[in-house]
Amino acid sequence: TSSSRRESRNAEKNGNLKHPSSKWSKGRRNKANKSVSRLHHSKNTPDPVRGSPFATVTYSPLSSKKESSDPSSTTGSSSTSKSGQIVYTYGKAQLLKQINWLPSAETSLDQEEPSAKETNVKHYHERGRAAAALIGNRGLSVGLQVSQFANETSKYMFDSSYDRVMILSDRIFENGSAICYRLAQELVAVSTAKTTAASVTTALKNGNGTEGETKVDTEDGLMVGAQMDVEEDFDGGRKMAADWFDGIKVHHVDFPSSEPIRVLGRVIIDAQTETSTTGAGRKAVSRLSIVDFDEQTLRQTRLDLSQLRGPWSLFPGQTVLLEGINPRGSLFTVQRVHHERILTLPRAPYTMERPLTMVIASAPFTARDDLLYERLTGLLHYCASDPPDVLLLCGPFADASCSLYSEVAETFEEYFEKIVGTIMGAVGSARTEVFIVANHDEVTGSFVYPTPPYRVANFYKNLHFLPDPCLFSIEGLEIGVTTVDTVRHLLDGEYCSADAGDKVKRAVGYLFHQASFYPLNPPPEDIPVDVDMLNEFGRLTRVPNIMVCPSSMNRFVREINGCVCINPGFLDCHETDGSGSYARLVVYPPEQTAEVLGAAAATVANGGDSNQQGREPTSATVVQPSPASYIACQIVKS
Repeated sequence: TSSSRRESRNAEKNGNLKHPSSKWSKGRRNKANKSVSRLHHSKNTPDPVRGSPFATVTYSPLSSKKESSDPSSTTGSSSTSKSGQIVYTYGKAQLLKQINWLPSAETSLDQEEPSAKETNVKHYHERGRAAAALIGNRGLSVGLQVSQFANETSKYMFDSSYDRVMILSDRIFENGSAICYRLAQELVAVSTAKTTAASVTTALKNGNGTEGETKVDTEDGLMVGAQMDVEEDFDGGRKMAADWFDGIKVHHVDFPSSEPIRVLGRVIIDAQTETSTTGAGRKAVSRLSIVDFDEQTLRQTRLDLSQLRGPWSLFPGQTVLLEGINPRGSLFTVQRVHHERILTLPRAPYTMERPLTMVIASAPFTARDDLLYERLTGLLHYCASDPPDVLLLCGPFADASCSLYSEVAETFEEYFEKIVGTIMGAVGSARTEVFIVANHDEVTGSFVYPTPPYRVANFYKNLHFLPDPCLFSIEGLEIGVTTVDTVRHLLDGEYCSADAGDKVKRAVGYLFHQASFYPLNPPPEDIPVDVDMLNEFGRLTRVPNIMVCPSSMNRFVREINGCVCINPGFLDCHETDGSGSYARLVVYPPEQTAEVLGAAAATVANGGDSNQQGREPTSATVVQPSPASYIACQIVKS
């Protein structure tokens, strides 16, 4: 019997004999293969999941990111192999060559090779500047006026319908005045050029003796035209609705006239007009109307855009100055559109003394089916191995639309605090300044746009919470950020001709010329815009050096009106092949030419205001260098 037991054990060990409890063992193995509880870690959780710095003890779903032969898989080995691939480059090649973007994996954070630092600033040795380390705690000068931005004391959704009407009317008046001023300047320039050309031509033909006479005659003609324009219009003893905006005569939108006139107002979509499309799914422009600048009457007139020639584009909420005719007062036939103002272009950061490196990333930071934040973890590893001076992160970090957060067995505040603590623990306390921009979809934030900055209980000296939108400066470099997909919303809501041109340039130009981070009105239903707060905290009064506009559109880095506009993409993109992206850029101190130094000295002599609110330039106009000469940017797949 002992030999038979020995043979049975050997057979069982070799797999030739089934154990009586094999059924129980199979059930035990199946139980072990089941996905772990969503509320607890277990020994069956894979090592990558347990090792994720963002995986909490209260929530740890198994990651579905496995190697798969399914071509439709969005997170396979193909997306992993694309990590680090450069998909967009901006700036001069020599600027990019002067910075080592590769992570120094073999060098510890505290023992960086001195030769690497010397290589980064070699260019500034040649220029005679004092060499300085490109990486490390430099005590960055951050300019941020919190009183100008949304904060926790801001009340929202308290404005009445009357308040909204008055605010929108004020915006029409402000933007309309700026548009009219630009048109007046153009008309003066054209008249001056024609007068000069006529004077020169007459002088060449008849001699210098008649030059003064011709000039006087031309000026008299201009004065007569001005007097005719100044005359008041009467209809039955009643003054017709007309007003002056910076030298431009503007009529009300329902003023009947068979002669070309100018009207000023805000573009709207007429809800009473039947919805239809024209051509290949294009939106019908017959739905567009214009609301008058007079807040007391709020009169409106439908627009006929069939007579427009050349490129044009309009969107709801846009303040425009239109030229055309309105024979019956009910349909304005547009012949020309004016919507641009004289912009206050950005100034080069001449106060910057050494190069500045930045890394910019935007949400979502984790996959749709887990909360492991694998892409954010990879980005933090990159920043830890090669620390940038600035790390700019655009929320939300915990999207309220994701159902997984409802299963977290801790408060949203505690969970968000843990996310922030993990980020700050990864980048360190002295090497990188971290800027986190709020988003209205954050589970712990305020569901309103503009959005106040986040708050955490712990204090980090190199952490800065910013509202959405915001405009701040680092070492004299002005940066504007909004986490709402403004570019996509504007392009989805606009009406344009087939030859309207570059859509990205149009969308960003809307922000600058309408002087607002979100000029679209009405906004989509999922954007909780507060008109009062937007009027107070969402103004874009000047063009920044860098504009960060995360969008679901294709990634881009474009120079528009002297501003480097960046769409870094999403760090964990859910819409495309699953390969997210982020932006990294370096800003060098711009070179100051003799002309720039002389103009700057003259500006100081004139009181330090070279633009006088963008209207009356001083005698010294500073010629700003191209941003591509001192800013270089790359968009890299995560």
